Amino acid sequence: MEKVRISLTQAQMLIITSITASGHLLFIPAILNHTGRDSWLCLLLVVPPALLIAYTVSSLARMYPGQTVIEYLPLIVGKLPGKLFAVLFLFYFFHHALLSVRGFGEFFTIAITPDTPILVYFAAILSLAVYAVRNNLEVLARTNQLFLPIMILVGLSASILTHKDKDFHNFQPILEFGFEPVLQGTLTLAGLYGSFLLMSMVFPYVSRDAKSFKKSSLITMIILIVMFAGPLTGPVAVYGPERSIGISFPTFQLLRDIRVGELQRLDVLGILLWSLGSFGKISLYLYSISLGLSQLFGLKDYRSLVIPVAALIAINSLMISENFLEIYRFLRDTYPYYSNFMGLLLPLVVLLIAKWRERSKRKDGGDGDVQETAQTQTG
Repeated sequence: MEKVRISLTQAQMLIITSITASGHLLFIPAILNHTGRDSWLCLLLVVPPALLIAYTVSSLARMYPGQTVIEYLPLIVGKLPGKLFAVLFLFYFFHHALLSVRGFGEFFTIAITPDTPILVYFAAILSLAVYAVRNNLEVLARTNQLFLPIMILVGLSASILTHKDKDFHNFQPILEFGFEPVLQGTLTLAGLYGSFLLMSMVFPYVSRDAKSFKKSSLITMIILIVMFAGPLTGPVAVYGPERSIGISFPTFQLLRDIRVGELQRLDVLGILLWSLGSFGKISLYLYSISLGLSQLFGLKDYRSLVIPVAALIAINSLMISENFLEIYRFLRDTYPYYSNFMGLLLPLVVLLIAKWRERSKRKDGGDGDVQETAQTQTG
């Protein structure tokens, strides 16, 4: 086990950065495509599954303190099934890393510098991530603790500065196309929150007692839901439901179109926002994958795997799709079911098995005590 400790606040900030970074950049267009003007309803409907995800991950961490999901899976479902589940979860992390790196590169090549090869951005962000991860989790957590307030400040500034351009009549009529599009958008958002599973690789290194994980996880998830209110409603309020659906990066477009007197073209803030966020997210995934693989194969140190894993991420990020449109279609059509299965249903099954095993042990222990007492009295 890595001999580092981070605070509970630092752990919360890591997962907030991880989910909001790619969420605001990649997932908002997919959700808006489903829901249009009803996007705000997703924020209400996603609360139960999102809180269930947080409860599941934190409960497992509380039951198996000091162990990552890779370490406690064999204890819950058995050695061989545990290894299989571990491979599935590591693949889930790896796939999210691919989407994050590719999304980062596509953002720059589509919206900023179309003539620059996308591999340049892959190399830049992964080189920074490798440096951070090889220095251990504490360095990554402290760096993110410095960056996240800046990202939140940029987001709040964008929301305030665009308020004068918002027309809330754009959200009427409600449920014009029925409930199904809203359900699809909710599944997409819940799938994104499924990546909260990443906390199962961070909790063992939190200095606070495991009993505090459940409350903090639920609070963190509520914060995450609130942080998607502006990005989900802002584009519709400013551009209308029809135009907002056709924008590749609607939240970035909001920053680009801000006009406040002489203050114009604040897209540089968007570039700063997603660069810092993507760095935090990709670094955390690189750390989790490297650490998970080292635990799966019984290696003493994860650092030897960081560069090979980063290279695999770079190569596969390029191969994952031919263009951004394919990624967008995957996020819109397939991701909601895939991520809810991997990030919610599978961990929930693991938790139910763990609860059942715990109750069985207590029952067996209780029966044993009763039999021992009866034998003593008989004697």
